[in-house]
Amino acid sequence: MSLYLGRRLLAVVPVLALVLVMVFGLTRLIPGDPAVTLLGPGATNAQLNALRHQLHLDEPEARQFLSYVGGLAHGDFGTSLKTGQPISRALATRLPATIELSVTALLMALAVGIPFGVWAARRPEGPLDQALRLVALAGVSVPAFLLALGLQYAFGVWLGWLPVAGRTDPWEIRTGITGFVMLDAVLEGDGSALWDAIRHVLLPASVLASFLAATLSRFVRNTMIATMTSDYIRTARAKGLQERAVIVRHALRNAILPAVTVIGLQFGDMLGGAILTETVFSWPGLGRYTFEAIRNRDYPAIQGATLVFALMFVLTSLLVDLIALRLDPRLRRQSR
Repeated sequence: MSLYLGRRLLAVVPVLALVLVMVFGLTRLIPGDPAVTLLGPGATNAQLNALRHQLHLDEPEARQFLSYVGGLAHGDFGTSLKTGQPISRALATRLPATIELSVTALLMALAVGIPFGVWAARRPEGPLDQALRLVALAGVSVPAFLLALGLQYAFGVWLGWLPVAGRTDPWEIRTGITGFVMLDAVLEGDGSALWDAIRHVLLPASVLASFLAATLSRFVRNTMIATMTSDYIRTARAKGLQERAVIVRHALRNAILPAVTVIGLQFGDMLGGAILTETVFSWPGLGRYTFEAIRNRDYPAIQGATLVFALMFVLTSLLVDLIALRLDPRLRRQSR
């Protein structure tokens, strides 16, 4: 296990290096000039040139890249062109919000996708399977922004049950311990703060979870149907085991293993979807920060946020591989 983990961690280095080169190059291809964005269209050429020189934007791109990599080697993500604040401080402030939103969405997707897949597999092509297929088709087909606006109108405007924006009630100022609002509320024993945080996270997490839940339910359904025809399932039934025990202990345990890989890959897509979802719901996370950085042509902020997203995706893939290795003895033998 340790040897496998060491090999995978070494493989992360070239991946992150490639991401760094691509992000640096692509940010320079974004139309627009950061100096014009900061000073406005009324600035003179002398003012624009002076700002470009101050921000080192007039230097050759190769020198800018080497300077950026040198800073990263010392843990320095650079300084925001827009605010003048260190990027690392902004990332540390906003990252907990994105992690909290993504983990909540993942738990919601697991809670919905796996039971739906199992129920659909018990009666293939039956009425319940057909109904769940339509639900799953809607989950993967409806654009995230349209679903977000629909949920905001239904549960925020029409019913008035849930807030449509923000992470907490703006009239209550809280100083957290960890930066994770729900975890801080639990640690402080503040039930009203925990309920407020849950009400705020439900709508954006539902939007993020919809695609993963729909994909997972159809994948689990198909793997469960294939598993239920296996010889060891017939043997378990011949021994007189109850159908629930056959499904939970034998069929689902084997069918869930391929789904672990799907969950890891779709979780990466979910992180990408956080940019749109956080912007629509005014969620103060890394996705909204990335959107604002792109709009302002804030090169260091774009690079820092994208690098953190890439690191989260790589670590998630590594975690999924380790879970699969733990669950499947055949993979453990192959990894030696």
